[in-house]
Amino acid sequence: MSTPSHTLGVTKYQLLCVLVASISSLNFGWNFGVINLPGDVITKCIAGPKHTILGLPSCLPASNIVWGLVVGAFALGALVGAISCTRYANMYGRKAVLMYSNILAIVAAVLFGVAVNIPMLAIARFLAGVAQGCANGTFTNYVVEITTPRARNTLGSMIQASISTGTMLAQLLSLRLSTPPLWRILFAITGVISLIHMAMLTMCVESPKWLVSKDRIDEARDALQKLRKSADCTEEFNTLVDTVRAEMGPSAYTATISDVIRGKTPDNLRHQILLAILVMVFQQFSGIAGVSFYSTKLFGSITEPPTHYSTTPTLAQLLTGILSVVGTLVALTGMMLAGYFGRRTLMLFSHTSMFVCSILIAVGSIMGYNIMAIVMVFVFFAVFIVGPGPLPWVIPGEMTPIYAVSATIAVSGSVAYTCLFTIGMVFSSLLDALKGYTFLLFAATNLIAAVTLFFLLPETKDRRVSDMIQTHSVGVHNIMQQKYRSEVYVEKEKIIL
Repeated sequence: MSTPSHTLGVTKYQLLCVLVASISSLNFGWNFGVINLPGDVITKCIAGPKHTILGLPSCLPASNIVWGLVVGAFALGALVGAISCTRYANMYGRKAVLMYSNILAIVAAVLFGVAVNIPMLAIARFLAGVAQGCANGTFTNYVVEITTPRARNTLGSMIQASISTGTMLAQLLSLRLSTPPLWRILFAITGVISLIHMAMLTMCVESPKWLVSKDRIDEARDALQKLRKSADCTEEFNTLVDTVRAEMGPSAYTATISDVIRGKTPDNLRHQILLAILVMVFQQFSGIAGVSFYSTKLFGSITEPPTHYSTTPTLAQLLTGILSVVGTLVALTGMMLAGYFGRRTLMLFSHTSMFVCSILIAVGSIMGYNIMAIVMVFVFFAVFIVGPGPLPWVIPGEMTPIYAVSATIAVSGSVAYTCLFTIGMVFSSLLDALKGYTFLLFAATNLIAAVTLFFLLPETKDRRVSDMIQTHSVGVHNIMQQKYRSEVYVEKEKIIL
């Protein structure tokens, strides 16, 4: 007797499709991390006086504020991408949007290669942001729609693992490619990643759920069967068809971003929307964006700065590279942790730990305990990656009706990118002004996050979405009240290969 498909863990083809789709998040991580090391080479011309190489300037002088705009342009573009791509993912499919968003990244890569001034560099960053913001939100939907509930516990964290991998690769290559004119090649590699992504996506199926919503039933059945290996898909497919026709069919209601924000939905989703926004605000204002964008500068403020420019990596640059490697390893470990520990447990643990780390980073920086400050930056980065890194992207889809998932993810993603843009602009100046005291601000935000989420964030792991909707679609409420608390048996994850 065949195994019912909805009980499966991770199959080979599910894993392949998620890994290929996650290249979009790897590209996001690349653009996130590539700006870190070559900043002073580009804006301060520390590798030598400005000159031309093959007709292109070796550097593009700019102030901290202007460079902050270039850094933040990526987040601003991602905001535009997150908002604009929801309708296209619903119209043309998840796979199609993942595929064709790469075209913008390729255009950005060309601009990176030929930029002759700061505005051109900012425009390239903006276009790369639009591409990755569009793809990131679509990737989240795609993973939710092609995986079984058990597989989702592990693969749902792939977004953070991929972002961390992209950031690591960017920062390691930056150690050798941050000199003129190689920094142009470094930035333009985003286009190479996009070309690889487009080629590999041809091996993946479209979301069965989206195919059913377009009444392409035979294609949906074939896609689901391929994703579920040799298991019996009859029950899962029939349930999928009934659910999608009720909630996603041609005559079904689909919430817009405006509906979600104004609370004009059939269910009272105010708690879910507030939570989706808050987890993203806490994610970005935890201090992680500053660490990611300006870790070289942060480590430079803790360690002894170099007295002159050298092509040999400085201690601060080496620490940044090591930090990215540690982040990737922790992200991969975090995927396994997400399969065993609840979302609520990991979020509360992470924000509480980051509160403690922020205080110790500040104390170490102020008092001159450099080793303590450096170690705490590493711990801060690691605990972020197992909780607030991936989970804010997953939680909204586990509490929200199908008709409002895309709009909710677009809202939460827009909030994340707005906060990211803000931090990208101000962190450098903030670090210059407050120096070691900067992380006391982040200690406060992490403490507020831990307390707020304790009362608002329910456990979503291994809960059916329908149960979460029924329980929590009652307006904003304190989930610690007895009627909102429930226990479930957590079955251990296994990978079926």
